[in-house]
Amino acid sequence: VSYHLEMSFFEVYNEKIHDLLVCKGENGQRKQPSWLELGNKQRATAATGMNDKSSRSHSVFTLVMTQTK
Repeated sequence: VSYHLEMSFFEVYNEKIHDLLVCKGENGQRKQPSWLELGNKQRATAATGMNDKSSRSHSVFTLVMTQTK
């Protein structure tokens, strides 16, 4: 039996889709293994009258697990 796990985390902000698991570093874009923490840090936020870190986007976190016998 083998297992395969796929994960994606993206946001829709200003009618554009952004991959939240890509870290923009000096060498361009590369995938990082910090998962949910990295994705949440990269979400678009702005201050409002009631909340200083209000989300400005909709995000989707997906896990797909495949089991093969």
